[in-house]
Amino acid sequence: MKKQWSTIKQGIIQRKKVIMTVSIASVLLFGGAAGTAVYAVNKGALSEDEAVKMISEKLGGEVTQFEKDWDQPMTYEMTVKTEEGYQDVDVDAKKGEILSQEMADDDEDMSTQKSVETAKISMDQAEKIALKKVDGQITDVELDSENGILVYELEINQGQKEYDVVVDATTGKVLTTELDD
Repeated sequence: MKKQWSTIKQGIIQRKKVIMTVSIASVLLFGGAAGTAVYAVNKGALSEDEAVKMISEKLGGEVTQFEKDWDQPMTYEMTVKTEEGYQDVDVDAKKGEILSQEMADDDEDMSTQKSVETAKISMDQAEKIALKKVDGQITDVELDSENGILVYELEINQGQKEYDVVVDATTGKVLTTELDD
């Protein structure tokens, strides 16, 4: 009887080892595939900082809003404050070419200009503040008014998770940090 029990126990242990090995191999395989996919999407793409600097210099203005659009081809959507007013610009993330460029609506132009002038915290400062709260990659930053308070709304990717962080544009205080569902 002890011998049979020992044989059964050895069989169970052997099956557990096989299941664990297959599970670990699957995790590594899918993790590697996901990493490769992310690399392939971003391969050759301009960094956000490079794109902002390039467009600021090309248009002679300051980027006030920035958003990454993951569609193919991947683009950066920006609002740029220039001497002529605010311009909405779409940029090819790989080549750095301007795909479209148009003046922002006058009503939106005035409210955006007033907001930028009222903000005491710059977009760069808001990004640094948000990244101290949530470590990851910023995918979107918008200057907006929320309940009468001027705020920066930031989206931060952290692996498979995406966080929404709201920073007060006057004080630099983080108002909310939420995991996006």
